Amino acid sequence: MSKKRSASSKRWLHEHRSDTYVKQARHEGYRSRAVYKLEELDQRDRLLKPGISLVDLGAASGGWCQYIERKLGDRVRIVATDILPMDPVPGTNFTFI
Repeated sequence: MSKKRSASSKRWLHEHRSDTYVKQARHEGYRSRAVYKLEELDQRDRLLKPGISLVDLGAASGGWCQYIERKLGDRVRIVATDILPMDPVPGTNFTFI
């Protein structure tokens, strides 16, 4: 038996699926639209530099880890943790709490 969605849930899903950044993230292979927030911060403040070590707290779904790994590759050490499970991201050590 399937659970019915409320009108507000249906509206949110429709808006989410119609969102430009959600579509762009899917097209570029990112797990979430939040990657563009990190990209904006990185471009403005130059946060990510080769040789750094990062801890991503609350890392699921992994979009930020993907962005960091794509930008710096093997020139970064990423440790990610979350209470939610997350599919592996290359170059990221993930801890499920």
